[in-house]
Order: sequence, then C-alpha cells, then structure tokens
Amino acid sequence: GFFEGAGLDVEMLPLANGAAIVAGVASGTIDIGCGNALTIETAYKKGVPLTVIAPAGANLNTALSNLLLVAKNSPIRSAADLNGKTIGVTPLRGVGEISASAWIDKNGGDSSTAHYIELPFSQSAAMVNSGRVDAAFCSEPFTTPARATTRVLANPFSVFGDNALITAFFALKPWPQAHPDLVAHFAAVIHEAAEWANNRKNLDQSAEILAKYTKTDPAAVKGTVRSHFATTLTPAQFQTTIDFSARYKLFDAPFPAEELIFH
Repeated sequence: GFFEGAGLDVEMLPLANGAAIVAGVASGTIDIGCGNALTIETAYKKGVPLTVIAPAGANLNTALSNLLLVAKNSPIRSAADLNGKTIGVTPLRGVGEISASAWIDKNGGDSSTAHYIELPFSQSAAMVNSGRVDAAFCSEPFTTPARATTRVLANPFSVFGDNALITAFFALKPWPQAHPDLVAHFAAVIHEAAEWANNRKNLDQSAEILAKYTKTDPAAVKGTVRSHFATTLTPAQFQTTIDFSARYKLFDAPFPAEELIFH
C-alpha cells in the first residue's frame, strides 16, 4: 500500500530476467525497471543511457542467501580445490560467476582454470550431489532447502562487502529528467518499503506477500534467509561490482559509479 499512500498509480510487470527488463526500459515500454547491478552497469557501458533512481537489494554478509555449495562428501574444502573444476551458475557471465571467480582468486585459487556452466538455482543441490558439477552457486528461496543435502563452501558475495548493491531501480535517463518530482516520490516510497521489509517484526507479513507474487508456499518462504534492502544510494555501493565486472571482462574498463546515479 505504500505506492497508493503516496498517490502513485503503479502497474507491476514481472519479467523473466534482467536483460528483458533493461530492454523494456531502453525501448520506452517500461518507465522504471528493477534489475541486477551488473546488468545495469553492462548496459550503461554499452551506451544505453540508464540511470539509477533508487537502491534495492544489498549485500549483507551476515545474511547468507547467496552461497557456493558442494556435496556433503565433496573433497573440495578451499578455493584452490576449485581449480579446474566445473561450477554451475545462473546466468553465465552474471553476478554468480563474477563473485565466485573473485572469491576463488582472493582466497588462493585460480578462477581462470574453472569451467562455468549455466544451472538453475532449483537444480543446484541435485547437480552437485549427482556429481554433474563440482560446485554450484545458489540463491534463495532455493539455498535454505539445498543446505539440508549439501555443504556450504563459501559466501562469494563477501567479496563485494556490506551494503554493495546487488539490484537497483533504474530508468532511461530522459524519463527521470522529465519527471523529477515523480522520481523523488517513487524513491521515497522505495525507502519506506525497504525500512519496513528490513524490520524483523514484519517478516511474517512480507513472507505472505512474497509467497503471493512468487506463487510459493508461505511456510517455505518464512524459513529462508531474506534479502536486505538498502536505504542509501551512493557511488561506493556500485563501484565494487563495476571494478569486478571490468576485471573479469564483462566490459573493457571500469568507470566512476557516480555516472550511474540520477541527480
């Protein structure tokens, strides 16, 4: 009810992935998108004039919702043990692959020797337990049930640091320039919603909302590690993912994160 309370008439349009959302925003069929920071940064680097108007999900190293899993009996115990191994991620060349590579390299392994294949989160546990992959990147709501049959090797998002933005709300730059008051109201609602969702007193109620829109069991959602939502928007929250994206060749060179943020 936050949008309604602010007098905003918002139509929610779920899409399959970040690339589809960026395409919708770039074509003008969508006013505001919410997508992965790496997808936003890569599109911007390719010349799409995107600008971020509000923060969304942020990394919190005490909320382990994105993990690198191995089979319980796997001999893999360290980053170096992943040298030459096959790792499942979704999608290829996305945040899972980039964070896993950075974690491997930071902790004594060599990610250039690893082989990445695309693997849905829902299949992570089955694939590592069958031996078809050596490790798999998994995200909620699949991480919690997967932990019952697998072993956690690492929190690859730890390389980004606390409060680094994983997702954000963005628009094609001419749109917020033409509607600055509307954007300010929208950002205020997102801030209010973030504070509400981060409040542990509201976890049961937010689980019901998540279950409704994702068509999952409310009891299952209540048992998962929930996303943390940022209540600030600063260049530093993007710079880490920009720098890692350049290091692992999502694009050719880093750029100042300040360029992404709408003012």
